[in-house]
Amino acid sequence: MILLTMSILRKKQKRERKPFGVYMPKKQSINSVVERKKRKKTIFRNNKHRKGNRKISLEFQRGIFIFFLIIFFLGFVYLAIIYIGKIRQTTSIINIQTENVIGIENLPSYPNSLFIFKDQMNDDLVKGFISKGNSAYRLPANTGIEDVYEYYRKKLPELGWELAITVPVASESMKSGEYWIKEDRGLRIYSKFNDIWYESISIKDAKEGMSEKVKLETERDLLLAKDEPQDLLPDFPWILQVPREYVISYSVTKYNDMRQMFLKKLGGEERISLVPIGAYNGQGLDYFLDKYIELVNSENQELRCGITKTELAYTEFVKGVKGKITCSDGIHDIAVLVDNKRNVGYVLDGHPENNPFFQTVFSNLKPQDNKRN
Repeated sequence: MILLTMSILRKKQKRERKPFGVYMPKKQSINSVVERKKRKKTIFRNNKHRKGNRKISLEFQRGIFIFFLIIFFLGFVYLAIIYIGKIRQTTSIINIQTENVIGIENLPSYPNSLFIFKDQMNDDLVKGFISKGNSAYRLPANTGIEDVYEYYRKKLPELGWELAITVPVASESMKSGEYWIKEDRGLRIYSKFNDIWYESISIKDAKEGMSEKVKLETERDLLLAKDEPQDLLPDFPWILQVPREYVISYSVTKYNDMRQMFLKKLGGEERISLVPIGAYNGQGLDYFLDKYIELVNSENQELRCGITKTELAYTEFVKGVKGKITCSDGIHDIAVLVDNKRNVGYVLDGHPENNPFFQTVFSNLKPQDNKRN
C-alpha cells in the first residue's frame, strides 16, 4: 500500500516538470546571428541617412522660396507706395491754391516756393528786375526743375497758356527752359542756381528759344578765341582778358586818384570805359549811375546824358545792374559793378549800343585779389 502511494506521487511530480505544449526554439549558429545583425544595422543606417538628406533638401528649398517671396512682396509694396505717393503729390500740388508770381500777371507760383527777393522789395534793383516781368523763387526741399515743368504743363493750359518749345540744358543754339505763349506775350521758365526763374519775353523769342541772344553771345566768345588775349595791368583792381584788336589805356580819376580803363577797337567806333565812382556802403547801385551821369554832364557840356532804363543783372563774380542811357551822341549800354574787395562802385559804359563785346566785358570782369590801385 505504501509502495503504491509513493509510485503515484513520483509520476505526478514528473508530469509537473514537463508542462504540456512548451517547445524550446532551435539553437542558431553564431555566424547566422552576426550576419543578420550586420544586415539590419546597415539597412537602418542607410535609411536614416537618406531621410536626413531629403529633410535638409526640402527645408533648403522651402527657405529659398520664402526668401524670394518676401523680396518680391517688399518690392511690390515699395513700388506701390512710390506710385501712390507720386499720384497724391501731383494731385495735391495741382489743387493747391497759390498766389501769382510777383512781377507776372495771371501766373501761379509753384506751391510752397518762396520769392527770393522778398526782403529786398524796396531795393531799386529788385524793383527794376520785377518791372521788366522777371521773377525768381526758391524751390521747396526735394524738388527739382522737372517737377516744376510737370506742374506747369498741367496748370498753364487751363489758364490759356500754350507750350511753344522745350529746350534742354545741353542745347548750344538756344537757352534752356520751357517757353510758353499767351496772346501777345511770351514766357520763359528755367532753372538757375537750383532755383526757378521766370522771364517775360517776346513771342518771337518764345518760339525760337531765344536763339538770337545765344547767337550774340557766341559772337562775343569768338572775339576772345581769335588770337591770344591780352591782360589788364597786374595792379589794376579788375581782371579781364581782352582781344588783340582792342587797345587798352588808363587814366587817373578824381576819386582817390584811382584809375579808369578804356578799350578802343582798332579801325572801329566801338569803345568801352570802366570808371570808379565812389565808396560802396550798401546803398542802391542806381546811386552810382546817377553820380556817373552828373560826372559826364559836368565834364562835357556838349555830351548830355540821361538814364533810359535799368534792370538787375548777375555775373559769375558780381551782382550788378544793367541798362541804357541816352546821350547826345546816341544810346549807350551801361552797367554798374561793385568791387567787393575794396568796396568801390564802378560804371561800365559801352558805345555804340548792342556791342557784342560789352556783354563779354560785363560777364568776365573779376575783382583783383590784391588791393593795389
